[in-house]
This record gives sequence, structure tokens and C-alpha cells, in this order.
Amino acid sequence: MILDLQLQVMATMMGAGLLIGFNLTLYDRYILRSERRGWNWVTDGLFWCVQAFLIFILLFSVNGGEWRLYVLLSIICGFAGYEALMKKSFVALLTYIDQIIKWIVRTCTVILTAMLITPLMWIWKLILGAVLLIGSVLCRILLMIGRLLWSPFKPFFQFFSKKGSYFAKKIKKWLNLLYNRE
Repeated sequence: MILDLQLQVMATMMGAGLLIGFNLTLYDRYILRSERRGWNWVTDGLFWCVQAFLIFILLFSVNGGEWRLYVLLSIICGFAGYEALMKKSFVALLTYIDQIIKWIVRTCTVILTAMLITPLMWIWKLILGAVLLIGSVLCRILLMIGRLLWSPFKPFFQFFSKKGSYFAKKIKKWLNLLYNRE
């Protein structure tokens, strides 16, 4: 292998080490860990398999996939360079981006609430109030019509209710006489 190709492979693998560092920071920051520790090995294994696949694709595109000791040392050197030089600033950048995204989401929530939900609630309250008002007015009108229709028959029913109590007393007296005949 010529020196030019070896330097190109070393630079690519250092970049791959940086990429692994970035990905590991993102993975540690955003992965949802389960409370049962037994399942964490699945996501960790998938993460490292994907990283190995990415390194192989890079290595294959540069030198046909030949694996040598300096390739491993270049990856470790790139990862160590990331940890020493770039991790703090990358974490600070991620924190800043997270704060911006949270602010955007809160702002959009407030705007949507003010522009959609609040007017819809007002319209719902207006419709509900109108329905209740119309319903109460209709009930009062129906009650007035019922009273007007009931008023001609009121004396008739009062007469029978008084007579009904008179008849009830007579029936009670007759039953008492019937059962107490001994």
C-alpha cells in the first residue's frame, strides 16, 4: 500500500473516530433507557453494530476494506481527540439547540392556543349559551301554553279531586264495616 493511500486511510479513520465520538454523545444524551437493565444491551449492541458498519463503509470506500493496526490506532486517536478537544463544546451546542427547540415549541404552543383553541372555546361557549337560552325560552313558552290549556279544565279536576276524597272516605267506611262485622 502506498504512503499516500495510508495517509488518506489514517485521516478517514480519525474522522471516523470523531464521528463515533459525536454519535456516542448523541446516543448517551437522547437514548431512552429502560428501567429494566436487561434490555439496555440490545440498544447498546445495535448502536455499536451500526458504528462498526459505518466504519467499514468508510474503510471500504477508501482502501477496499483492508484492516490494519494503524487503522485501529487512527480510530482510537480520532475518538480521543474528540473527547479531549470537542466534547465540551459539542455538549454545550446540543444544550443550546435543545433550549432553542424547547422555546420554539413553547412559542408555537402559545400561538396555537391563542389563535385556535381560545377562539374555538369562545365559539363553543357562545353556541352553548345560545342553545341554553333558546331552550329556556321554549320551555317558558310551552309552560305558558300548558297553563292556558289547563285553566279551563282546572275546576273540573278540582271538583273530582274533592269528590274523590269524599268517595275515598265512603269506601274506607264501607270496607271497615265489611271486615269488622263479626
